[in-house]
Amino acid sequence: METKTALAELKATKCHCGKNKATMKSLCRTCYFALPEHMRRALYKRIFEGYEEAYQASIEYLDGLKSQEIPLAK
Repeated sequence: METKTALAELKATKCHCGKNKATMKSLCRTCYFALPEHMRRALYKRIFEGYEEAYQASIEYLDGLKSQEIPLAK
């Protein structure tokens, strides 16, 4: 992920999932706590020191969880 994209996501008020989040937070609370602890810790890395990779990995992990969801029966 490019640094410019990672910074834009960090400054945004919407999480990757579409829910509201605080600016300068990587993810909303729900998404953040869906991550394993080592991935949550990695999101505190500095820009240019691994943050971009950590954020990309967290998005890929969350997208993987979302793809495994079983739709509710109607």
